[in-house]
Amino acid sequence: MKAPIRKGGVYWVDDSDLTLPPNDERNVKPRRPVIVVSGDETNENPDWPIALVVPISTAPSHKTAYCLQIGAAVANLPKKGWARIVAVQPLAKDEIQDLIGHLPADMQGILHENLFAYMGLVD
Repeated sequence: MKAPIRKGGVYWVDDSDLTLPPNDERNVKPRRPVIVVSGDETNENPDWPIALVVPISTAPSHKTAYCLQIGAAVANLPKKGWARIVAVQPLAKDEIQDLIGHLPADMQGILHENLFAYMGLVD
């Protein structure tokens, strides 16, 4: 049975289902981890087909001031990487695959702060 989709959960997705600019420079892999940032109310709603996710990249060349570094083994990730907050995007829930782990609460807080700053929602 597939694990429920939860805010802060880290899941595998088919990399080809994502956009990760600059797309002409990216190395598309069979799958990529993402962090769910949409709220549990919509994540649990069967009539709402979309979740909001932040892709994780192991390539440091495209990190920005908004990216969140995530160490290897955090949330059971196999390698260290960066949550590419500027690449936040909607993804159909049925494209979200296996649960890898959960981002710790303190890191979720930083991720949300960086996302809000990127969107200009905080001063």
